[in-house]
Amino acid sequence: MPDTQSFDTGRWDAFLAEVARRHHVPGIVAGVLSIDPETGAEKRFVTSTGVTNKRTGVPSDKDTVCQIGSITKVVTATMIMQLREEGKLDLDTQVTEILPEFVLASPHAEEITVWNLLTHTSGIDGDLFTDTGRGDDCVAKYIETLAEAESLFTPKTGWSYCNSGFVVAGRIIEVLDGGTWDASLKARITEPLGLDTFFTLPEEILAHRHQYGHVRQPGQKDWNPAPVAAITRSMGAAGIITSSVDDLLDFGAAFLRDGETGSGQKLLSSESISLMTEPQWDLDPAVGTAMAPHWAIGWMIDDWNGHKVQWHGGTTIGNKAWFQVLPQDGLALVVFCNGGVAPHAAHEIYGAFAEEFAGTVPSAEPAPTGGDSDAVVQDQWLGTYSDAGTSLTVTQTEDGTFQAEISQASLERRLGKKPTEATPLALLPAGAENRFVARPERLEPWSTVSFTEVDGKPVAYVGIRCLPKREEADQ
Repeated sequence: MPDTQSFDTGRWDAFLAEVARRHHVPGIVAGVLSIDPETGAEKRFVTSTGVTNKRTGVPSDKDTVCQIGSITKVVTATMIMQLREEGKLDLDTQVTEILPEFVLASPHAEEITVWNLLTHTSGIDGDLFTDTGRGDDCVAKYIETLAEAESLFTPKTGWSYCNSGFVVAGRIIEVLDGGTWDASLKARITEPLGLDTFFTLPEEILAHRHQYGHVRQPGQKDWNPAPVAAITRSMGAAGIITSSVDDLLDFGAAFLRDGETGSGQKLLSSESISLMTEPQWDLDPAVGTAMAPHWAIGWMIDDWNGHKVQWHGGTTIGNKAWFQVLPQDGLALVVFCNGGVAPHAAHEIYGAFAEEFAGTVPSAEPAPTGGDSDAVVQDQWLGTYSDAGTSLTVTQTEDGTFQAEISQASLERRLGKKPTEATPLALLPAGAENRFVARPERLEPWSTVSFTEVDGKPVAYVGIRCLPKREEADQ
């Protein structure tokens, strides 16, 4: 186990303050949990810097809660695995066996299994942030709206990050438990682990010091409080939990203790823990560099120089979160940022944690390997690609370079944000054929753009979203 000096919060507070300053992050809360694999002895610390909200100036502290966004998906996957242990479903159970009302605009609904939902291989258009109200029936109403949803590919022939699929998984939990997803979360996760947070409703969050998201308008230098505080309740199972660092570390501890809670009861069996953390889908090499090369049940799986890492990130409106578990090292890491160039800041922070406590460093962030004149996009990839939330148009300029115009106006409207005007971005090579990066300005992280085929058809990936190529008649 690392020595006591490694857990000196004063040292880490100063480090966070410097990272926040350089990357324009208003507030950061982060922490490390270390469990000795032999003795089970536990050490942890939580460190913080900055403010929860630039408008109020309230300082961030170690108890400040933050929206964990899509890290919620790991929690939802855990609940599905509990239902599997109870014999109420299996991973190859067809969704329509539990939700006969589940239909899509394309004819693939009956082919989709629970496994497809948890591994992002269902093909359901993933960024449908439809607001169906605050009522306890909001998830059931959301399922009804999917009758208009497109399939991006035939189930299990491809991969695309899918928020919608995890809402469907949340509805499965509701039907089998006979209540709301929120109630199942409390009964299955919050209470067994003895957590104080894992909030899902704003009235719960408002009683605590909480990180408020900050956003920046294009061309400006400053991040300011976001116009909208949170995503809609209907998306709960995909990304609505708000947690303290300590409580998220406690959730991670169950995966380090082979499924056991701190009190010794089982959250999951050893077999379920193993299954959840085994790669289920190998991403196309052009895509895997955007996040991780493998996907498991709810988790992303990476390798940091021989150290296995199971992890997930989360993005809401101006908030970002990172959660990593290194099982062989007995480590869980958490980083919360409420604005700024958060991906760069977080990479420095969890990178420093990994080096200090595990003697390793994380995979490199996406970055260009040459200039725009070095990029080569084959003619077959030129054109327009889109899903319900994102569109991409790739063209060649008169000087022979290539540019991408990326718009998420539809998604931004669903999230209550002012749509950002799309501008052409130079495509730069990223170290492999058909793999590129682009960004509008220095105060943005690099976005990955890659091209491949899925289900026998040309697609582009913007980050981890699969966008089918559109014919002119479809545009």
